[in-house]
Amino acid sequence: MFPSHTSISLSLALTSTQDNAPSFLFCNIMFTTLILLLGLPLASPRNILVVLLDDVDYQPKTLSLGLPNVTTHFRNNGVIYNNAFVTTPICCPSRASILTGTYQHNHRTFDNTVVNGCDGPNWDMNVAPNSMGKRLHDMGYKTGMFGKYSNNYNGKEVPPGWDEWMGLKGNSVYYNYTLNRNGKEEKHGDNFQNDYLPELILQAGIKFMTETKDPWFAYLSFPTAHEPFDAAPEHQNQFKDSTPTKYPTYNKTGDDTKHWYTRSREPMTKYGELYNTQGWQRRLSSLQTIDKGFLRILKSVNQANTTIIFTSDNGFLFGEFGMFMDKRQPYEVTIRVPMFVSGPLFPKGSSKVGIVLNIDIAPTVVDVAKQLMDDKTPEEKEDGYHGYELAFDGQSLVPGSTQQSRSSFIIEYNGEGNDQDKDDCSKKNMRCWYKDNAVWATPPHFNIPKGEKFCFCEDSRNNTFICERRISAQLTLEDDFSDFLHCHFPSGFSEFYDLHQDPFQQKNVWADLPEEVRFELMGRLEWGVRCRGLEECSVLNTGLNGKLNETL
Repeated sequence: MFPSHTSISLSLALTSTQDNAPSFLFCNIMFTTLILLLGLPLASPRNILVVLLDDVDYQPKTLSLGLPNVTTHFRNNGVIYNNAFVTTPICCPSRASILTGTYQHNHRTFDNTVVNGCDGPNWDMNVAPNSMGKRLHDMGYKTGMFGKYSNNYNGKEVPPGWDEWMGLKGNSVYYNYTLNRNGKEEKHGDNFQNDYLPELILQAGIKFMTETKDPWFAYLSFPTAHEPFDAAPEHQNQFKDSTPTKYPTYNKTGDDTKHWYTRSREPMTKYGELYNTQGWQRRLSSLQTIDKGFLRILKSVNQANTTIIFTSDNGFLFGEFGMFMDKRQPYEVTIRVPMFVSGPLFPKGSSKVGIVLNIDIAPTVVDVAKQLMDDKTPEEKEDGYHGYELAFDGQSLVPGSTQQSRSSFIIEYNGEGNDQDKDDCSKKNMRCWYKDNAVWATPPHFNIPKGEKFCFCEDSRNNTFICERRISAQLTLEDDFSDFLHCHFPSGFSEFYDLHQDPFQQKNVWADLPEEVRFELMGRLEWGVRCRGLEECSVLNTGLNGKLNETL
């Protein structure tokens, strides 16, 4: 399903020139000279576009059915990263990591609530002034943000560093919402032509990119494909016969070797399975606006001098371990995301297997922008790195930049739950509620009989974890510690999966590990959740068997 490793190959660009490097260099010099003599502008990595989707996973059918134009563009004209992950599998903390290039424990947005950092005082102190938008604005870029900012954005102010602003108040929706458009409140209803948010984001983003003088930075943050998965009318029934892939873990529950939230779940009911299948179909339909809209974006920008980064804030569950229509777990389906990049600094037609993370996006954006700063004097230079409270934990993906060889990273998540019992479904310390046929306002509606309902759960307070995901570059079949996931929960419970032998994470073998190995694994987590900055956080790239302890 998700191959962690394949043989590492050079990019197509390097392969095509390596054998004839002198002649290629001579031709390149002659071409550049000709361009200068003719007075034509040289393409430079000036403009930057980040496209962020919501809850879009990296499963093959999602990409082939939901985003065929997007994947074709990057397969032919950019880089596809096959081992791309998020460091927190939930919307607001992941978005904070994307904006700041830092782990959750550094930006301190711990969940989707204001009290725990999603907007409010913490966001204003840690995220907004350290965002990639603020950094590029300080570097002389014109910056624009269009769409979802945070799950609890109050719609009142324009955060620092953004020249053009169209921010959605609150969480992902498609109709009946409020925007802050450059400081002015703008209410929208349920008319497709005037109010369908993905289309409005496309229109505003393209207008900004085509009318703004270079260099510009655009951040297009779509609600798609977050529930309620509202699709454009022309696509609403396009995937009525499609079903999600059923991996070996599909609807497998009751495994007493897993943490409480997973092992305590009942199998999906018939209505739960129906909701899962119809939700899958609606998600694919909603993605069609993004996929077609991406072609409009490509036509509107100068691809020769525009870097495009395309990704999602987390993966998604479609019945794995009986969990569905959510994320909030440390497993592959929720932490893996699409991550594609194209632009003048990146090879075309390339596929990479090294680990890349959502915390790498902000450093990459700054590094691309930095290419324009070389001709400025030190007094004029704002390099996007210095003068900010938060240092990047991630690293630039620009080829040739100083990079650590990453083999490990940390995953952090804080579970959410109710303060008290609300009804038979919504219990204390759980996050559950009933769903019925009113759950989706646009066609196709949830096909459950009127008056029927089912209890849907997505989280619990003890579903809190810190994990290390490791994919070593020196992967061998004999090495149990080259491709693993290790997680620790506040109850003292731990999980360990050897993904080389168990790619679907079905067998927790923590109890089988030698005591000294378990001790070292716990020490690695303790280091990871307090690291600050790339140098400290890269210590995890050392191997096991005492090497980390020697480094410390």
